[in-house]
Amino acid sequence: MRTSESVVAALLARGDLWEVAPGIIALRGHSLMLLRRLEREIAMLAHRDSPEEWSSPPALAMRTLARADYFTSFPFWLTAASHLPDDEAALERIATADDSAAAARAAAQATDVALPPALCYHVLERFAGRRLTTTRLVTLDGTCWRHEGARLAPLERQWAFTMREIVCLGDAEAVEDFRQRGMRLAGALASRLDLDAGFLVATDPFFAPTARGKAIVQRVKALKHELALPIGGERSTAAASFNNHEQFFGEAFDITLANGEPATTGCVAFGLERWLLAFLVAHGVDRVCWPPIDVSLAEVES
Repeated sequence: MRTSESVVAALLARGDLWEVAPGIIALRGHSLMLLRRLEREIAMLAHRDSPEEWSSPPALAMRTLARADYFTSFPFWLTAASHLPDDEAALERIATADDSAAAARAAAQATDVALPPALCYHVLERFAGRRLTTTRLVTLDGTCWRHEGARLAPLERQWAFTMREIVCLGDAEAVEDFRQRGMRLAGALASRLDLDAGFLVATDPFFAPTARGKAIVQRVKALKHELALPIGGERSTAAASFNNHEQFFGEAFDITLANGEPATTGCVAFGLERWLLAFLVAHGVDRVCWPPIDVSLAEVES
């Protein structure tokens, strides 16, 4: 039976995957081609509702994360950006040090910029202080950063990974309809890729794990679901999530509806490397064993 470990070992052995640091990988060959194809299929799914396509900034302001209450949620995930000082003497010391890498690390200066742990923060920041006259849908993809220490594992749980996200801002009914529709489409995609998907109720990483009351309410209301894909050995990975934030972010970012009430927000997010891993566990690392990747969702309820 294939497992995530055996798949990663096979890719490492033939040089199609390598780690430049724990949780930071590169791909080549047919595995990279497959990832790109999965990206295209998921992008087609994301565009089914005709959202606006945005580019994803490579970083965001710390103040945006603070406004989202991120630092009371998962601060241990954070990856901050830094740079070397604009000081000729300091740069000369680094250049002439016996261990220039260590000298550069010691001299690096903190900034007010972080690498994004999720893409929805970019959308929330751009809509801050705005009044919506209609439901807004935005989709974007990019690299997200979440450092999970000893839990890091290639493809399954990476420090840097690729996310495709669709964000909905509107009233409560529109956002929940969007979330349910996303679940149906993601389930159809998994089925057409011959992946045995299951949906799980989960707590939402946008809220503090120490706020047990919020987590309990979330489970009761089923505000977050995850699509779990098997990766061998009776294990699964959460390859997509479907989130209803209610008015939490609408209030935090002063995003309002036409009637003045805080907007409801929600998002559907896909972790691309996890879809790749689940596909390779199910179908093997040899291209000749793969089923057709083309996915038609024409008959899926919109």
